[in-house]
Amino acid sequence: MTDLRPSGPYPRTGGGNDAGRLRLPRALRLRPPERHRGHAPARVRVWLAGAQVTPAALWRHHRLFTVVVLVSLAPRIIAALGFRPALLIQDSFPYMEQGVRLTPLSPLRPEGYPLFLRVLEPFHSLLLVTALQHLMGIATGVIIYALLRSRRLPTWGATLAAAPTLFDPRQIWLESSILADTLFQFVIVVAVVLLLTRRAPRTWQTALAGLLVAWASVIRGNGAPIFVAVFIFLLIRRVGWRPLLACVAAFAIPLAGYMLVFFSEYGQFTITDSTGLFAWSRTMSFADCAVIKPPPDLRPLCRDRQAGHPAGPAPAWSLPYLLNERSPSDYLWAPDAWYRTDAHPGVNGYNNKLGEQFAIRAVEAQPLAYLKAVGEGVMLTFLDTDRSSSYLSMYFSPEPHVTKLAAYQRHDENLYAHTTRNTHAVQPWAFFMFLYQSPVYFTGIAFFLVMLVGLAGVVRHWRRWGALAVLPWAVALIDLVVPIALADRGYRYAISGVPLACLALGLAFARRPRAAAGDGAGPPATG
Repeated sequence: MTDLRPSGPYPRTGGGNDAGRLRLPRALRLRPPERHRGHAPARVRVWLAGAQVTPAALWRHHRLFTVVVLVSLAPRIIAALGFRPALLIQDSFPYMEQGVRLTPLSPLRPEGYPLFLRVLEPFHSLLLVTALQHLMGIATGVIIYALLRSRRLPTWGATLAAAPTLFDPRQIWLESSILADTLFQFVIVVAVVLLLTRRAPRTWQTALAGLLVAWASVIRGNGAPIFVAVFIFLLIRRVGWRPLLACVAAFAIPLAGYMLVFFSEYGQFTITDSTGLFAWSRTMSFADCAVIKPPPDLRPLCRDRQAGHPAGPAPAWSLPYLLNERSPSDYLWAPDAWYRTDAHPGVNGYNNKLGEQFAIRAVEAQPLAYLKAVGEGVMLTFLDTDRSSSYLSMYFSPEPHVTKLAAYQRHDENLYAHTTRNTHAVQPWAFFMFLYQSPVYFTGIAFFLVMLVGLAGVVRHWRRWGALAVLPWAVALIDLVVPIALADRGYRYAISGVPLACLALGLAFARRPRAAAGDGAGPPATG
């Protein structure tokens, strides 16, 4: 018979009941599977994670958050019942029209959201679109909670961080609208969280994050700057050249492909033919052509040449000036704006180039005035966005935001949803939503405090979780500042930074990580 005893000089145990038993080396000893969860096969980790999302496990381990999520369903159901077929503003109808044809690409808005609408177009249901957007809003809150709990933030803290996304009526307003913002927010949050789930993200995670940021860049035109924060974060984390290269390629290749298609249709290697026009409108807050001294072909773009421009100067930084000044959007969408009446009227490459040239000259000639205008916009995002009845502040109202549908709007809606109905309030559900949005509000001041305290936490607790919290905080800042710097302020564009700011705040103050470095359980690398 073959001798199965080890041939090496393994020591034996001492006295007692185990006397004479071989003591195997540590590497050869068998351990229960749960002692090696960090190194378990992927299918085992998936099974273990799945075991935590059963109803019994959720109620046992995440009872508070489960109740909160279930409660957050109520205002979304009320909104769906109270405002039919969906909330519609002027931007909704071009999205629906693009969602049917897709090509040629729109020179004004990128096609990321119309692509989502196109997938749902065979159902001809605006309710289906808004229902999926409601699920995205809830999923965003769940993702924030799950990540913060994995970083050992207490249940109440993780739940509180997810609460603004789950309950803010302005979030629910966006979810109820045919607009790109909910999809943009969801895609960006998923991209950021993919890079935070492990101590060092793997290649597939960085590649998927890069692809999602590329999609966000064609959902809203201001999505591309987010990649700068992602790239710098990966450099700081020293993830290695393969994950970094995978992220860059996944971002650049599809975006370059989109730009090539746009070039083939309009002769411009870009995403839209409107970025220069938006930049021009931004300069209308400060541009002084006596200082800029533009050439003759740009003089029609001067602020004092625009119809409706105030004749007299207003006292800068006074409250009436800040609240009543003509906004960049007022200049851009004026019916007699210069680009509508020049030699090549419309949103096109020619006018886009003129607007871009004027904006560059204005910023170079008046850099401090430009920074002041951006600073005012950021300040007013926190101070002048609450309790307004304007649709730009995302407020449920008894009357539709588009008073009467124009012929082209009825055509676009019928093309996509096979209906021509305007938004109408259905009682008593609309009344319940009016009652809900009055006391429940994530105020602009609260947003400011979350950003401020989150930054302090990132700096103070850098060696704990601050090195990870810097990414969502930076992306939240980009979501807040870039639209103001490139176009105009509006809480609709800034609100996508709220869940990321709350995530950064929660991460910065999470408990100290355990010493064992499993799948993200150990302390983050600090460089």
